[in-house]
Amino acid sequence: MQKTKFREFIDSLIIIINPIISDTWSKRSILLLSLLFGFYFTNSLISFLLDKSVNTIFLAVIILLIMELVIRSYLIPKLTIPVMIINNIRIGSTYALILEAYK
Repeated sequence: MQKTKFREFIDSLIIIINPIISDTWSKRSILLLSLLFGFYFTNSLISFLLDKSVNTIFLAVIILLIMELVIRSYLIPKLTIPVMIINNIRIGSTYALILEAYK
C-alpha cells in the first residue's frame, strides 16, 4: 500500500491498541480492578469527609498532590505492573474527584 497520512495514522493506532488487546486477561483484569478501586476509595473518602467539618477544596488538592508525588516517584522508564496499577489508582481517584466536583 501507499504511504499516505491516513495509512500512517492507522499504523500508529494499531501500535497503540495492539498491546491492550494482546495482553493476558489477568493483567487486564488487575488493571481494571485497580482503576475501580481508586475510584471507590476516593469516592468513599470524600463522602466520609464531607460529613465532617473539613475544607473539601483543600482536601482535594492534598489528594491530587499525594497521587502525583506517588506516580512521579517512579523513575522507571519501563512500565511494570506495579507502576501501571498505581497509575490506574491515580486515574480512578482523579476521576472521582472531578465527578464529586460536578455534584
